[in-house]
Amino acid sequence: MKKLLILGACLVALASQPVLAQTGGPEVVIVKIWEGEAILSITIARAAGKPEVLTYKTKELREEGASAVLTQKALAKLYQEGYMLKGTYGGNQGYLSTLVFVKGQ
Repeated sequence: MKKLLILGACLVALASQPVLAQTGGPEVVIVKIWEGEAILSITIARAAGKPEVLTYKTKELREEGASAVLTQKALAKLYQEGYMLKGTYGGNQGYLSTLVFVKGQ
């Protein structure tokens, strides 16, 4: 009886493995944030389609902390879509940041 249960468990494990192999990889989104003295540019690149470019100039950035609020809104949208931050790295000048988001992990 014990051998039969073990054999059944192995068959279930073998049957479920191909399903995992057939699923596509995780959805990855790359976000590049470039912040200058009078401009904030957020580029959101998804696997399919053109990148979404959000550009804010002096007019939108006059209030203190405005760039942080605008960045937070863009990132909150990704979290609402089910993406989680997986990694970050900064640019040479410190003004360019790259964020890597993955969905469902």
